[in-house]
Amino acid sequence: MLELIILVGAISGIAARASQRRVHKTTAVGTAIGGWVALALLGSLMPPPAGLFLRWLWLGGVYLFIEMSHGGKKAADTWQCPDCTMFNDPGTLVCLCGYENPETVAPEGPS
Repeated sequence: MLELIILVGAISGIAARASQRRVHKTTAVGTAIGGWVALALLGSLMPPPAGLFLRWLWLGGVYLFIEMSHGGKKAADTWQCPDCTMFNDPGTLVCLCGYENPETVAPEGPS
């Protein structure tokens, strides 16, 4: 039961970080769960600590992959919010956390 609670927390953390890093959330969560299930089946053939270690290592690897990705955009095409570390499109004036990008200039509308 404790392992299930920790798994749900890890998956929700992966989903939240994928959203912040603009990585496709469904793909990230599907990869994490699919690998977890595959390693659970493989781990049933191993002693219990080894199978558990492999599953946690898999979730850590998925999280690190998300952490290192930029959501398919080049780093030069985005700006990173100093408050929440979310990557934003170049035309974004305000980050989702509320931080206003001082380097962007608001487009002038018709007067």
